Amino acid sequence: MVYFYRSPQAIVISAICTIAVAAFIYFVMVKPQTDHANRQVDHALKQVQPSIDNANRQFKSAQPSITKAQKIQDCVIAAGTDPQKLAACNK
Repeated sequence: MVYFYRSPQAIVISAICTIAVAAFIYFVMVKPQTDHANRQVDHALKQVQPSIDNANRQFKSAQPSITKAQKIQDCVIAAGTDPQKLAACNK
């Protein structure tokens, strides 16, 4: 609630009190809750990190087979219906 006074000194004091109450609410109620939530998120990410690393390793190991499959697909498309060229694609 904001009170308006005619005195400039009263306006400044009212503003300082309002800021003090807002700061108190932030540091006593809001900040501890956000810090707790951040700690929980960090903990959850640390638990999940090994499975993320494992998935990245599996994805990187799958890359060569994907490029090989792409080369075979390009060869088959280029060969069309010629059986000799299709046989060459399998090599």
